[in-house]
Amino acid sequence: MHCRMGFSEEALLGFVEMQRNGFLPDNFVVPNALKACGALGWIGLAKGVHGYVVKMGFGECVFVASSLVDMYGKCGILEDARKVFDGMLERNVVAWNSMIVSYVQNGMSEEAVEVFYDMRVEGIEPTRVTVSSFLSASANIGALEEGKQGHAIAVLGGLELDNILGTSIINFYFKVGLIDDAELVFSRMLEKDVVTWNLLISGNAQFGQVDKALNICRLMRSENLRFDAVTLASLLSASADISNMKLGKEGHCYCIRNNLESDVVVVSNIVDMYVKCDRIDYARQVFNSSVKRDIILWNTMLAAYAELGQSGEALKLFYQMQLEGVPPNAISWNSVILGFLRSGQVNEATDMFLQLRSLGVQPDWIPWTTLISGLAQNGFQDEAILVFQQMQEAGITPNTTSLFSALSACTDKAALHYVKAIHGYVTRHNIWLSIPIATSLLDMYAKCGITDQENCAFDMILSK
Repeated sequence: MHCRMGFSEEALLGFVEMQRNGFLPDNFVVPNALKACGALGWIGLAKGVHGYVVKMGFGECVFVASSLVDMYGKCGILEDARKVFDGMLERNVVAWNSMIVSYVQNGMSEEAVEVFYDMRVEGIEPTRVTVSSFLSASANIGALEEGKQGHAIAVLGGLELDNILGTSIINFYFKVGLIDDAELVFSRMLEKDVVTWNLLISGNAQFGQVDKALNICRLMRSENLRFDAVTLASLLSASADISNMKLGKEGHCYCIRNNLESDVVVVSNIVDMYVKCDRIDYARQVFNSSVKRDIILWNTMLAAYAELGQSGEALKLFYQMQLEGVPPNAISWNSVILGFLRSGQVNEATDMFLQLRSLGVQPDWIPWTTLISGLAQNGFQDEAILVFQQMQEAGITPNTTSLFSALSACTDKAALHYVKAIHGYVTRHNIWLSIPIATSLLDMYAKCGITDQENCAFDMILSK
């Protein structure tokens, strides 16, 4: 009973107490204990229960084995989950679902798709849970044909288009960019909960269909459904994208009236909305009045000051977050560096970057690229190229953005050998498929009067 009500710790205490009193748990009790271990992530105790299963010979019970697969999946130990699954003499649809769901939950979508097809070969009829998980996996890897097959299987199998299955299909179509198909599925659902409406709103907003997203918000309200934190986040994001502060303020007021202003995701979106509407003063007021401030909210405010080149405010906020016990991450440091560069304070930006490295933190490619690009834009081309070399020496693999920034620093014949080195790198790694890189190479060779390499870069662009 404790387990069904979500009281996992109490359920496990009862499981232990039961054995202390001389009562041996059977194959009906063990799955509940495993479910509680999975919910809490208590892998040590879970392995103890697994040992008990082996000792008592419960491993052949399909329900116990399925619970073991599910538990290991929730604890992120997929190798053990697969060992249990492969060792099962009998596998019903629950067992197959446990394996597929475990892979999806742990980001192993390709493996989930493979298990789904193995299940089909075995002749096991999928349930709504099976198809929903398969669609999630297909969406994660952009597998268009596989996802469409999942939808077809659901239709041919007569599976009810409930909130879970319907939402999974809609999510798949949005992730592969088929908005019309997503909306068609939505229109055919008889019952739609807030999650389903939110998915349609956020999906349209992400694809730039802001007016449509707002109309869906109105339709949702006409169905007497209340906006939740997710709805408001999408609405505020849409307001920010079109710089509609009137609409954003309405969303902000709704948050206050419905006690949603304590949600850090909503607050971050309110701050972002005011920033994009050129009212950073309003954004700071919301930030200051927020009771809960996580790293995302701090970084949202820092990024706003950085984009405006208000380096002093960014630096003060950077120190304030540390005083309040929030350690900055790479994004926080990057914002301060960017703020200095935007205001032309190159020495301060370089010093901040050196401080980051002196703390023993290895910056990822974002702060490196920000510094390279900022140095080049402020006329410090030689320094930008030097930082690019240091980035490679530090073991950070250049991407398209960092290569483009480095090329922008190569402005004369003196830097020709750097251009050739970058040219060789992009050729070896097929990065020349990027038009901005090929165009930059073409421009650099043209400035240096090198015709052969210019023609080579031009051929790259044509082959794209």
